[in-house]
Amino acid sequence: MESFFLAASVVVPFVVYMAVGGLIRKLGILAKDQFKALNTMIFRIFIPLTLFFNVYDADLGETVKPVFFIYVSVSVVILFTITFLLCRKFVKEMPDVTALTQGIYRSNFVLFGNTIGESLCGPAGVAFVSALASLIVPLFNVLAVLLFETNRGGKVKVSGVLLNIAKNPLVEAGVLGIIFAFFHIPVPILLAKPLMNLGNIATPLALVSLGGMLSFGSMLNHAKMLVAANTGRLVIYPLIMLGISILFGYRGDALVAILAVFASPTAVASAPMAQSMGGNGELAGEIVATTSVCCVLTIFLMVFTLSSMGLI
Repeated sequence: MESFFLAASVVVPFVVYMAVGGLIRKLGILAKDQFKALNTMIFRIFIPLTLFFNVYDADLGETVKPVFFIYVSVSVVILFTITFLLCRKFVKEMPDVTALTQGIYRSNFVLFGNTIGESLCGPAGVAFVSALASLIVPLFNVLAVLLFETNRGGKVKVSGVLLNIAKNPLVEAGVLGIIFAFFHIPVPILLAKPLMNLGNIATPLALVSLGGMLSFGSMLNHAKMLVAANTGRLVIYPLIMLGISILFGYRGDALVAILAVFASPTAVASAPMAQSMGGNGELAGEIVATTSVCCVLTIFLMVFTLSSMGLI
């Protein structure tokens, strides 16, 4: 019973916050485009504040684990490569290939990772997940740029990719947090308190925004690809990575981080990126919508199972 309530504590916030977002849109309080603007503000300001203070307040010796970070990064690259090759083999149209590949490998790690970490980890575990996010999220972005640029006949500008990484608010926040913590640079309490309060509303507000943006549209034409995307993103990837990680001896916060990276639904940003870079934007949006809903069940079952086994 304890494992059941632990699993429920992870997924219930997803349901409540996204349902509130959907209700706000249905009542006409905010339109879909307004939710998009709100989402941009959250990801550029509020979530970076959360990442900064999570890393800043952590013990860096416990938070930054190079071997584990490398292990997760290499796993993302390998799974990305395998996914693209399989999609290229079984899907005919290149816009569908790129949208499907991105939909399977790229997770909404920042948003759902924070919620999962807060529910299952202590403060040190949340900081650990945040530090990992400052590495994995840019990696997701780099792979997405390479995916679309190399498959629409464009040239990949290394300098442009590196500049985009450096300008990513999540990277900037993570690096600043490490610098401030390493050099023991104090943040004035009068400034820290309101900024931390703003960071604290990031996750619930982002989930509300996601609920307001979800749009399922006409999915019948993409039914097979949506099944493939949801199965790969929410079942196959997490089961493979959790199984390998357990065999490698990872437990507790490390296993929670694996769950957050590989079991979270597809990143919201994947839809506009696909639309603007030659992918199938409609398919990408449908993958975001369906995985965001279906993850409630899959994450619940995984947390329940891992908790029952005493692994988290």
